[in-house]
Amino acid sequence: MKWQSLFLVFVLMIAVLTAGCTDEGPPVPVPVSVNAVAPGQVLYSIGDVTGDGIAGGTIDTITFTIGLAPGEKSVNMENVSIVYADAIRTESLLPVTGFRGEPPAGYWGILKVNNEIGPSNNRIDDKEQFVIRINPKAPLVPRQFISIVVKPPSGPPLIIRRLSPMAIIKENNILGPV
Repeated sequence: MKWQSLFLVFVLMIAVLTAGCTDEGPPVPVPVSVNAVAPGQVLYSIGDVTGDGIAGGTIDTITFTIGLAPGEKSVNMENVSIVYADAIRTESLLPVTGFRGEPPAGYWGILKVNNEIGPSNNRIDDKEQFVIRINPKAPLVPRQFISIVVKPPSGPPLIIRRLSPMAIIKENNILGPV
């Protein structure tokens, strides 16, 4: 009986020692895309959402890029509305005159178009990416949750939810996904 328990202990020790000895590394986490296109979505968010403002203070403007969902028809940005919301307020932002340019407080504007197809216009077409800047009336403070709703003329709105960083720098503050 004694040798049987000694044999069992020996087998268990070998099993424990060899359990962690494989050629495989730890499993690699699969990143979750924050820019996934939902079913029926017309527009989608591309890349980071960033903010510029006062170092050590607040964020005044927020910049993001949108594109046309695969298989969707072009969207006229002149018929799009943008709403900004934080924990305290919600405001409908107005487009700048001509829809292009730096927005003053309470406005939004198209800063540039990546991969522009054809002559310059305010229609977002296949493969084009519109870089949009919004300027809410109230600045964004550290660790503040926000939502940006981009409503195309048809289809569900694009909702971008982000959290401002703990420490704010002057430019390129990345607003993290929630």
